[in-house]
Amino acid sequence: MYYRLTPISLLAFCAAAFAQPAQQTAPVTATVQENPAKEKPAQEKPIAKVEIKGSADDYDPRRDDTASKTVILNAEIMKYGDTNVFDILKRAPGVTVIGNSIRMRGLGGNYTQILVNGERPPPGFSLDNLPPEQIEKIEVIRAGTAEHSMQAIAGTINIVLKKVVAKRQRDLRINGSRSDRNSGLFVNGTLADRDGDLSWFLNGALGRFRYDTPGTGRDQFTDPFGAVTKLRDSERYSSGSNSYVGLGPRLNWKLPDDGQLNFTGYLNAMRGDGAYGSHYDYRLGSFNATDYADYAADNDIHWRSAYGELNWITKLGGGKLDAKFTGSWRESKRGVRSLSTTADRSVVYRRDENMDEHNTAWSSSGKYTRTVFDDHALAAGWEYNRQRNDEEVTRIEGRIGVERPMRERFEPVVSRFAAYGQDEWNITKQWSIYLGARWEGIRTDSAGTGLSMTRSTSHVLSPVAQTLYKFPDKSGRQLRAALTRTYKAPTLQQLTARRYYAEENSRFSPDNGGNPDLKPELANGIDLTYEHFWAPGAVFSVGTSQRRIRDYIRSLLHQEADGTWIWQPINSGRATVRTFDVDVKFPLKALMKDAPAIDLRANFNRNWSTVDNVPGPHNVLSEQVPLTATLGIDYKGPTHSAGASLAFRGGGEQRVSVEQYRQQFRRRDLEAYWLYKFSARHQLRVTASNILGDDNPSYSRYVDAAGSNENWGYTPDSARLSVNLELKF
Repeated sequence: MYYRLTPISLLAFCAAAFAQPAQQTAPVTATVQENPAKEKPAQEKPIAKVEIKGSADDYDPRRDDTASKTVILNAEIMKYGDTNVFDILKRAPGVTVIGNSIRMRGLGGNYTQILVNGERPPPGFSLDNLPPEQIEKIEVIRAGTAEHSMQAIAGTINIVLKKVVAKRQRDLRINGSRSDRNSGLFVNGTLADRDGDLSWFLNGALGRFRYDTPGTGRDQFTDPFGAVTKLRDSERYSSGSNSYVGLGPRLNWKLPDDGQLNFTGYLNAMRGDGAYGSHYDYRLGSFNATDYADYAADNDIHWRSAYGELNWITKLGGGKLDAKFTGSWRESKRGVRSLSTTADRSVVYRRDENMDEHNTAWSSSGKYTRTVFDDHALAAGWEYNRQRNDEEVTRIEGRIGVERPMRERFEPVVSRFAAYGQDEWNITKQWSIYLGARWEGIRTDSAGTGLSMTRSTSHVLSPVAQTLYKFPDKSGRQLRAALTRTYKAPTLQQLTARRYYAEENSRFSPDNGGNPDLKPELANGIDLTYEHFWAPGAVFSVGTSQRRIRDYIRSLLHQEADGTWIWQPINSGRATVRTFDVDVKFPLKALMKDAPAIDLRANFNRNWSTVDNVPGPHNVLSEQVPLTATLGIDYKGPTHSAGASLAFRGGGEQRVSVEQYRQQFRRRDLEAYWLYKFSARHQLRVTASNILGDDNPSYSRYVDAAGSNENWGYTPDSARLSVNLELKF
């Protein structure tokens, strides 16, 4: 469905609605208890006792909100002693965590939107370094909502941080981890307190991480008659270390009439160095004009960043205004020095590169909410963001003795605009409807040395409708449905005309480039879900969904007219994504009254996709995980707690284009933890991950009239042990 609606008309409509008298719709229960004692004279009659009981304690966002989402509150976040956001989300239904990649509906490639306090994280912000104690709640939003960006074809993860300090806090957390491939030490401390209407929070973090990752590979070319004409084996290595330090202050002032003024900031710095390289053994044939046998490089990088957010919350015109202004700055410097040599060292190719980058951004956003008529909760808001990158690169490259210096400058600017309105209407006690619309526009201007000035503009109007029906008699059974229009905008790197050149171009080592003509992917979607909350803390959920995507973006390897090979993104017609998911979670006491404090959980996700312009079979979206299944058990005792989970990811062949194929491999991840509380203030958590020691293989091939080139890769992995000590003072 398409609507002709502008931001101005949308806001005008909402403003007219907000002019209606405000009404309170929160359900309350009043109990009057009169004194049954003998009646006294009028002047001595006792005052009747009135007890007001609100229903806030019974409110469950997953069960009661019309918009489909799972909310993980702080109490559940802290329940099992998880040490980071990724561990927490492994328990969330419909979410797949692969390393530090968070996915919904099995989709990678930025289809899942990650937000912090409803906005995209600033440069330099890392979820790795976010202590769970700072998180108020995590929202897993399956279908789009107007108040958040609609760049969420797969869904949205919104991490909401605490603003108000409830009590004095002094704590220190020390985390150490080690495996055969890496080791790390991370220290995080918090000071927090309040004095009258002012509360403050200060978090400091520092850490060091070391890694050493070997790998092997094989490249092979087969002619159209099946004969292998090129074959080489490779060994790769990558090692280095990173050091990080960060400081995060937060202030909250309580203003009259339930108002607030909040300030949040971050100061971060990182420094790292590394060495990486490869060695090729040429078994058959030649791959390039010059076959380099050895490649060795070292690099160093350091960056600093700062971020500040000012948030004002106040009552206005019978409603509430929540406005924010943010600014961020980031500076990074990187140097890379590399040499490529032939087996006899007769040819040596040098490439040295130094990059100096400055990033500045500022944004303004606001949300106005008000209750009007009977059981209508209306909201309208705006967002504006402008980000500028200034990147200067100095490069020296060429064969030793004939090197040539080059200097490049790259200056992209990205501006984003948005306006939205929404209405949540409780038609009856059992039936509610959510209606909303959001307009978003993006403009990207880029210029650089040797590049023509390019401008890319796009805008999307996204209507959304959701409904919730609860079966009567408080059965705990309910149905959900959602119609959405979401999108995925091209990244800055995909949009720019900038090109990254290979040392010697071939189908095995192509150039990389962007495409200023890319359009955003648009997706019309439908979600249907049945939920049954059959006991306290217990839920059974089964759902299905479909996303019909237009202007699907995929990266293709192709040969240009002059014979140059290049990876480049293009819009490639339509694609369809379908999902089926089941989620079960319950305490064992729901089945056995005297059972120990054990929680059981299981979820299953089956994902399908097809790309119309790619012939089948296996013409799926790149990187989509076809199947995930997780089984978990958690025990929480007064002193000891423990748990384990087994996650399975399916695999299979994926056809990326007419010529390109990729293999996705099955993987099993077994994790277990043990938590011991020395006292109410001191606890120790030991976690083992990848207990089965699954490694990371890869395979891809490209087939055309000239023949087939195949690439195998293998990176060993191992079990990882981490220890987290938490001290409260």
